[in-house]
Amino acid sequence: MKASFYYLVILVFWLQACTIQKKTVSSNEKKSTIVVNCKNSSVPASYITGKITDINTQDEIFNAKVILRDLKTLQMIKGVLTDEHGDFKLSNIPLGQYNLIVEFEGYDDVDMNLNFDEHRTCSAEIKLALYAIEVEKPVIYLYPQQRQKINVKLNYAGSLTHTYPKYPEKGWTVTAEPNGTLWDENNQEYYALFWEGNPSKQIIPQDGFIVQGKETAAFLEEKLAYLGLNRKEANEFIMYWLPRMEENNFNFIHFSGKQYEEQAALIINPKPETIIRVMMLTQALEYKINIPLQDLNSLKNKRKGYTVVEWGGSLINTIVEKL
Repeated sequence: MKASFYYLVILVFWLQACTIQKKTVSSNEKKSTIVVNCKNSSVPASYITGKITDINTQDEIFNAKVILRDLKTLQMIKGVLTDEHGDFKLSNIPLGQYNLIVEFEGYDDVDMNLNFDEHRTCSAEIKLALYAIEVEKPVIYLYPQQRQKINVKLNYAGSLTHTYPKYPEKGWTVTAEPNGTLWDENNQEYYALFWEGNPSKQIIPQDGFIVQGKETAAFLEEKLAYLGLNRKEANEFIMYWLPRMEENNFNFIHFSGKQYEEQAALIINPKPETIIRVMMLTQALEYKINIPLQDLNSLKNKRKGYTVVEWGGSLINTIVEKL
């Protein structure tokens, strides 16, 4: 009886030394999850081991980034990549309060705050869900040099979610004025064609710009003019996107070129002399990260003759800091 009592006391103390935390983050039906089980260490050292897998396929994820960041200074204390089995280990963790962050391109990020007020050993089970994005509000302006009928087809690698006017099987057919006014077959007036959709494959930028939220308007004014948008088009772009960006600490911004052309090909008849397509990929950031600077020279365009202009954007969650 006395021995059973001692075993019960020991079990209670052991359970008090253990902590189990769980967090989920996702925009999908299946959510990314992180479960961390910690217990006090008998030696003066702390570490975290874990495995990262795909929540749908259970495949082990190789080269996922695992970062331990100081909660107070936001400095990265430790950083590793998972091995071919999806395993990782963060060793020799100093005492302190940390944010454990897991990132992998194309998947929802997941993070958790951990408190090492004494030496602990932790094991983590992390399941990542693919990040779902939507291409938002591409609008297409048509500026022929004379009034004429124009057919616009969109070969989109994905599913269209919204179109206006409704997208017919053979594409939009409208009569366009040189000032951009459009008329459908029922003599209904429009100023642009509109579509949104979910891509079947994500565009994952490898470069871009890191812009403070309060500087976003000035940045967009400069870059949109450089890429060929006129003031009216740039105004509409900024009025749509600025409310979702200027309150962020920082914004990652990338303007997609060839990859977007392949994802959403436009077939226009008669063929325009100039096509300007501005597709912005953006992600809100809490702090500055290291990312190669994008060169926009290949996307710069000058309006000449019969011109078609399109702008749109996507909120993404795939940008990771380059270690």
